[in-house]
Amino acid sequence: MESHIDYLSELMAAQGNEVHILTRQYQGSQEMIAAHDAQKRQKGIIIHRVKGHAVRRWGAMVDPRISWFVNDVIRREKFELIHAHSIYSPMAMVTAYAGKTLRYIPTVATNHSLWGKVLMRSLLQHLLREEFTRLDALIAVSNAVKDDTERFYMDKPVFVIPNGVDCDKFYPDVTNRDQIRRYLGFDDKDIVIVTVGRLVPRKKMRELIQITHDLNKRHNVKLLIVGDGPEKEKLVKLSKSLGISGNIRFTGYVTNPFDYLNASDIFSLCSENEALGISILEAMACELPVVVKDVNGIRDILSGNNGPPPANNAAGIRNNLELLITDEEFRSKLARNNRRHVLSNFAWDIVCKKTLDVYDFVDEVAEVETPRYYDMKLAKMGRIVRKLKPRHDENRNPDNRC
Repeated sequence: MESHIDYLSELMAAQGNEVHILTRQYQGSQEMIAAHDAQKRQKGIIIHRVKGHAVRRWGAMVDPRISWFVNDVIRREKFELIHAHSIYSPMAMVTAYAGKTLRYIPTVATNHSLWGKVLMRSLLQHLLREEFTRLDALIAVSNAVKDDTERFYMDKPVFVIPNGVDCDKFYPDVTNRDQIRRYLGFDDKDIVIVTVGRLVPRKKMRELIQITHDLNKRHNVKLLIVGDGPEKEKLVKLSKSLGISGNIRFTGYVTNPFDYLNASDIFSLCSENEALGISILEAMACELPVVVKDVNGIRDILSGNNGPPPANNAAGIRNNLELLITDEEFRSKLARNNRRHVLSNFAWDIVCKKTLDVYDFVDEVAEVETPRYYDMKLAKMGRIVRKLKPRHDENRNPDNRC
């Protein structure tokens, strides 16, 4: 699957912008990486791969050398604007510092994540506030992310621009529907509920399995779980203990859930912690009705879309699923409306235009704000010097000559 940056950069390059991507080097086939980068160059995108050691657990690069590498690229290429993604990563922090503090370049960042109620250590909080002071504006992918971010970023504008979905790659397609259902052991009379995501506790897949068990007391329901993760073994055991293992299929990790979405009747997700919910958007683009919880970032997707009653817990999810199972006309109407909703609000061309508008804003603001920013930094340096000077004078021995 292509990332947010891939889609956005290709659209911007197609509109005549010169686009560069700074990213870390990845372990793997160098031939495949070289072929990928060459393909991007053909689309007008230049990839710069920064050397460094990545922490496997975090998927982030933590290497003291990256500041030199990043600064060298910025100096050499003479960028006019910097857009940092994944703002909590060391690479993004270094890029914001090098671009704004050392090179005076207008800088914007996108926050794709929710910290929620997690208590962060004072060092990380300090680093985030320091990074945010260097930004001219910030983009949040949902209103929930905006509220979450404003704990650290309160004196600059925050624009809400969602991640998009490629509606040319996710669309209703019945071509392989029957074949995929037969492969999974489902028939035409089954109501197939699909969910997509990593099998981790926060996705609450256990709730969806329990709901499937409850629904099968009255309906012929199958559950298709697309994804992999550390919870898989526990979820398989749960389905067996409930006696519904024959009604549940685990696909494992897939690069593109398109066929599985189009082989299903309803999409559902029980997660209560989503910055936005890309899998929900992809399902809606495939013209599927969705049953999800009306919480944080998901609420932005549901806003303005005439779906089933808001669900805040597992009981609400179960009731809405039963409503769609029993009312085929409403199910079909909601499915068609979902694709129109995505085309109108989450298509990539819309996301690209909104992002370019932020670039124009940042470019104008930076001309005014840059002098004030450096006055602030100089004042801060002055305060530090004043604090250190008395200590230096006390330690200085005038009789000690070199």
